[in-house]
Amino acid sequence: MTIGSMRDTVTFQGTEDRKTYTDILSCRAYINGVSGSEWFIANAGYDAGLTVTITARYQPALMAINPNKTRVIDQNGNRYDLLSPADDKQGKHKEIIFRARRKV
Repeated sequence: MTIGSMRDTVTFQGTEDRKTYTDILSCRAYINGVSGSEWFIANAGYDAGLTVTITARYQPALMAINPNKTRVIDQNGNRYDLLSPADDKQGKHKEIIFRARRKV
């Protein structure tokens, strides 16, 4: 993925009590709808239309994120709950992929 395609600004926010969130990190990212039937079959409880991937440049701070205690806010105010831990794509330390669900 080229850096030019990462047009969205996102903020990762963490919590300990699920009531108060604090900013962990802001960065540029690419948010895209998930495709692939195996993801939806494995996670049948999720609405496919609201499931996305969030791709960002590799940063060690992102690899340490706990998906159960973190959410993502984009520049338009949309909120996403992380569904998966950070995935260092092919282990090359170039980009990180998260799967998330948009909250409406």
